[in-house]
Amino acid sequence: MSNIKEQISNIKVLVQDMKETLDKIREENSLLREQQSSLVSERANLIKKNEYAKEQIEAIIERLRNLEEYE
Repeated sequence: MSNIKEQISNIKVLVQDMKETLDKIREENSLLREQQSSLVSERANLIKKNEYAKEQIEAIIERLRNLEEYE
């Protein structure tokens, strides 16, 4: 009988440990999802800025070419 009580006690400890591990994994998963969302948003902003800079550079190059034509 004592052996069964020990086994049940051990199982309770293991279940509690598993629950704590699961809680930690869920918290970490939540934080990683937030971080991913932030990085995706930051990437989209950087792509927009890059496209804007590219357009500005292309406009400057075009103006320089036009100046060359008049010289």
